[in-house]
Order: sequence, then C-alpha cells, then structure tokens
Amino acid sequence: MLNGVIKGNLKLTKKINRYLDLCLKCGKCSEFCPSGVNVSDVIAAAKYEYNKKHFTEKIKAYFKRYVIFGLIPGTVKYFRKLAVSKTFEKKVLYFGGCASKLRGDKSVVRLLNDAAIEVINPVFHCCGIPRFAMGDLPGFRKSLNSFISICKKYEIKEIVTACSSCEKTLKSYIRWADSEEDREFLSELVIKNIFEYLHEKNICPKLKTKKTVTYHKPCSLDNLKDIEWVLKNTKNLEYIEMKDFDKCCGLNGLENLKEYKIMSKLYSEKRENIINSGAKIVLSSCLGCDTALKVISGGRYQVEDLTEFLFKNME
Repeated sequence: MLNGVIKGNLKLTKKINRYLDLCLKCGKCSEFCPSGVNVSDVIAAAKYEYNKKHFTEKIKAYFKRYVIFGLIPGTVKYFRKLAVSKTFEKKVLYFGGCASKLRGDKSVVRLLNDAAIEVINPVFHCCGIPRFAMGDLPGFRKSLNSFISICKKYEIKEIVTACSSCEKTLKSYIRWADSEEDREFLSELVIKNIFEYLHEKNICPKLKTKKTVTYHKPCSLDNLKDIEWVLKNTKNLEYIEMKDFDKCCGLNGLENLKEYKIMSKLYSEKRENIINSGAKIVLSSCLGCDTALKVISGGRYQVEDLTEFLFKNME
C-alpha cells in the first residue's frame, strides 16, 4: 500500500492509516525479512506523513505528547524521591523512563546493588516509543537528543533499564541520530536489561515466602533467556509457563483502542491462558502490557512488574 502511495497510485487515506495503526512496531518482521527491511521505521515515517496532512491527528499527537507522556510522568516525578545507591567500583546509568517515574526506582537500585553495581540515576525523560508509534518523529528525535545530552554528562558507557520497550527503543536510536558524531557516541554505549546483569553475575534472589507465578512476554522483549533464568532460579519461586506466553497482550500502546473487536479477542485468549496456568500472579516487563493485563484480569489474578515483584518479596 505504501509503495502505491509513494508512486502516486494511492492516497494516504484514513483506511490506510488504520492498517498502519495495527502494526505493533515490535520489529519482529524485520528479523526474518530476507532484505532486512526495517518495517517499523517505514510505518512510522508513513504515520508522520499522514499526521501532517490531517488536523485531528495533529491534535491527538499533541495531547499524547504533552499530557499523557509529558505532563503526567513529569508531575509524578516531583513526588518521588530518587533511591540512594551504595557505592561500588562498577557503575551504570539507570534509564527509568515513564515507568520509573510512576513506580519509583528502589527495586532497580536494590537488585543491582546486590550484584555489586552502583546505580547512577539521572532524571531521564520518556524514551520516545509512544511518539514513534504514533508517527510523531520530531517528538521522538527530541527524546533521542535529550538522552544523548544527559549521557554525555557522564563517563559511564553502560545503560541499564528494566523496561523492554525502553531497551529496544534506546538500541534503535543509532538509526535516527542526526549526526555522525551522535551515531559514534551511541555506538559506544552498552544497553542492557537489568536481568542480564543478574544472569551474568549469577545473582539469584530469594523470596520471603513461596510464590507461584506465570510470565507474559512483551512483544518488545529480546532477552527472554535472562528473564527465564531469573524466574527458574529465584528461590521460593515456582514458575509456570502459560500457553502462548509470548503472544501479544492486545493493547499496542494507545493506538488500538478503537479496534475493540481485535483487542477483545486477544484479551480473551490471554486472560484464559493466564487463568488456566493456575498461577494467581502474572508478571511482565512492560508498562503497557501490565496495564492491559490488569484491565482484563477481572480480579482473577494479580499483575505485577517482574522487577517490582522481586523487590517487594525478596529477603
């Protein structure tokens, strides 16, 4: 369809925009594309062009950028005190993004301190993935440049995050950098999920009491092996793999809210698989997935972020 738009055979209509919004922007299709086409980037560029030509889309983008992903997290952060890290020889920068502003950062600091890693915690802004998904490329680049500006203040080259969406987005920055200097700087950074450190250091948390959980894998998660290692090796934790644990939760950020028929089918399947696992607690590593799973729970199970769950229940 987009090829037709580029050639002038099709117009970038509301109908085509619907199909653009159905894309999860997870990038999985690019992994098995023989030509290595980055489909997410193509669709984001098309969304940007569509938004420029439609006034209502500009208004919606403005609301999401400055209210949902700007004002709300920005206001919350003033009521959160930054957790104080212990001092160690090894240091990492912690990118918390929106989830950290909403949940706090004590969990990440505690887990990494247990691995003898000091956490330097600058006040980062949103990674920009919500902006990217809705085609707000100027807003996305603003997030990118803010990240580079903050990182350049430190000599630390390792960045850790607990959010799979943030991790994937930070790793994508190098494709969108404005200059060769920025691309070179980004290429020197090492971006990891917190559970990679726990796996590498062979750190196995121990829970105060026995818990049985299942896990929902977010579409954006690339390091499942590290997550599974933690789930299977944490003491007093019984992990049950649910059916289709890696199937989409159905939310797709905020872009699919109007696709209720599709969402409700995915929601129903996911809810049934969680209930059938027998676990009363379902864990995940994405703020969007957490939200969707809570909405469909109906009180049948508890939804928690994996990092926060370990922090609250460990000895």
